[in-house]
Amino acid sequence: MTTYEERRERQRRFIRRNLPWIAPLGILAAFGFFIGLGVLVAWLWRVTLGDIFGLKPISFWQAWGLILLSQILFKANVQPTMRTGPRGRRMAMCGDAPEAGPAPPASA
Repeated sequence: MTTYEERRERQRRFIRRNLPWIAPLGILAAFGFFIGLGVLVAWLWRVTLGDIFGLKPISFWQAWGLILLSQILFKANVQPTMRTGPRGRRMAMCGDAPEAGPAPPASA
């Protein structure tokens, strides 16, 4: 059996040995994703909104502007309403969470 340290060292050697081709491949993949997403949004705009409403086609950079604008409008300040993970589930099953504070006094 191998120990944790041996496995970590093996992983480090693997990464050091393969980093010269993994890093450029990751950069190339990120660049391809950037270009592909912009072209996809511009194409979807042209195909759907151009045909339905008669709008002009948009450029690549306008497509990215729409992507960023939609991120700002639809994902800004989104906070999860429920805790995840084992601790959050356990606290939900145990009743009131300790961080909820004391219960408000009952009014007559």
